[in-house]
Amino acid sequence: MVGELEMFHYDNRRSASVATLEPSVLWMIKRNELLELAKLYPEILWKTIYILSERLIQADRKLEYLAFLDIRVRVANLLLDLYENFGVPSEKGLHIKWKITQQHMASMIGASRESLAKILQEFQNDKLIVIHNRFIYITDLKTLQQLAGVQKETDLDRKWHSTYRYDLTSV
Repeated sequence: MVGELEMFHYDNRRSASVATLEPSVLWMIKRNELLELAKLYPEILWKTIYILSERLIQADRKLEYLAFLDIRVRVANLLLDLYENFGVPSEKGLHIKWKITQQHMASMIGASRESLAKILQEFQNDKLIVIHNRFIYITDLKTLQQLAGVQKETDLDRKWHSTYRYDLTSV
């Protein structure tokens, strides 16, 4: 869902813009039509509130990364986030199945591409990760988690997209 804030805001400003990383199909619904649907199906409002709160949690987490963590810790946390959202176990390690560019990764953590590349190389030298054909494999999860400062978080804390978000069968 993109643009859900506009449902609650009356000043007609766009609060979001997106760029897809792969071919995508988008659906659009006008604000007044969505509000009419919400009158008939109030569950839409609850799911929208859930999405908004989830986005706020993620924004808060990103602010914490950017404001308080050094680049090595930011990169470690980003790798754990990417694995939790796009990863699968494999023979080479925990495979992040997304050919993300270093520039994109750097922009996600407020770093330069050069700084990110240096840290990724250090992580490879320390045998925390392997990069092969632009795919990243985490080979030492425990050490990466220690570097990231992970204590008692659950895997769900790193999820960017909740399954609840897409389960609209009851609506």
